[in-house]
Amino acid sequence: MPAGNINIDYNEIMRVSNTMNQAVRDINPHLLSTKTSVEGLLDNGLFMQQSSPAMKAAYEKLTASLQQAVESINSFATQFTKIKESVEKMDADIASSTNNAH
Repeated sequence: MPAGNINIDYNEIMRVSNTMNQAVRDINPHLLSTKTSVEGLLDNGLFMQQSSPAMKAAYEKLTASLQQAVESINSFATQFTKIKESVEKMDADIASSTNNAH
């Protein structure tokens, strides 16, 4: 934890944002392949006339919910990037106005 009130590491912000975006790209395909595996199981290896369709529908709903949750990671990554860009601009604007004042 920094000693002061503000500490901004632009490279760290971008590293973490990129890591978060990559996580979304990695996780969602796994969710879909798992869903496909579950559907295959419920169609063949664990088929019950009434239970299997209900379980497939529930798992499909779970997968969609998880995908939506994972996608929200991108929102945080975008927010961090926008904060970085805003601070960079503010810093440049302050420097410019200070230099022009003299």
